[in-house]
Amino acid sequence: MALQPSVPITVHPECVEFVRVIEELLLLRQQEAGQNRTSLPYDAWEDDWGPRKWHRTELEDLVYSSYKRMRKGHITRPPRREVVMEIADYFQCTLLERNRLLLAAHTFPVECYLRGQELEHVLRVAIETAGALPMPAMILNRDWRIHYLNEALLRLYDVSPQQIAELPAASVNLLQLLFDPELPLYPNLMIHRASWEQMALQTIYGFKMANLLSMYEPWYQQVISHLMRLPAFSWYWQQVHLEKQMEAAPTSPAGVTLQTAVPRLGDPSRLLSLRPLVISTGYFHYTFPLIIGLLPISASDQAIFEQIGLPYLTPLPGGQVVP
Repeated sequence: MALQPSVPITVHPECVEFVRVIEELLLLRQQEAGQNRTSLPYDAWEDDWGPRKWHRTELEDLVYSSYKRMRKGHITRPPRREVVMEIADYFQCTLLERNRLLLAAHTFPVECYLRGQELEHVLRVAIETAGALPMPAMILNRDWRIHYLNEALLRLYDVSPQQIAELPAASVNLLQLLFDPELPLYPNLMIHRASWEQMALQTIYGFKMANLLSMYEPWYQQVISHLMRLPAFSWYWQQVHLEKQMEAAPTSPAGVTLQTAVPRLGDPSRLLSLRPLVISTGYFHYTFPLIIGLLPISASDQAIFEQIGLPYLTPLPGGQVVP
């Protein structure tokens, strides 16, 4: 940021940088408000704050009541991390701005997303893993771009590798594959409308949840602006409210299931129940890109896998439950 607001000399030395960043953000947001910043193509933060005026008193009233005392030197250390995150939400921060606030508060930043060579290295490992899995699987990045579909997943939805290879790179996004009638996966998913709707809503929910801190990132705005042009996407996007969805969400990952029709069966009424399996390529490092596998739930679902020639995990003898 080029802005250099003055900081009162009364501010405690431990809080000087934190106050400086807040003052910069206040000035920056006031400038942007004066420039009539373009509205976003989606409902941003689902809060009750309404339009911001970007004044210190508003910040104090809505988020951080101790800020006035901090500026007068009565507060000797920055707030806890969770309070800093709420302040960043108020400011509608990008990740860079959020991390400036966190570092100024002497706490750890949000992990940045993988890019460039680092992303390519992780993708190579993920593709090797997904290609060896005995189940339909894909590799998904944070922007919901699909980087790999294994043969089993292509067979499940009766799509050829050539059809996928011919798609423009921007089209290989899970949400676009679900909503774009010009893409090959769409008609195969739409043969059973109810299962498609369930999949569409669950996928939008997953995208919103995974990117709670990314709503003001340029890539996020570009992805949603592009998707808003697709038929029906805007309506389904607006149906997913995170607070309501979280209250109604299953309490355990084991409760998350996915139902889908299988084009190769030729019977739209015969549904396959699947359990998503999320696999990280790191050791206790749960970040994107992720491998998403699909497991048949019941014996009848396994029978469908066998009928269309899909692999699936089979139990091995032995093992021990640890109490």
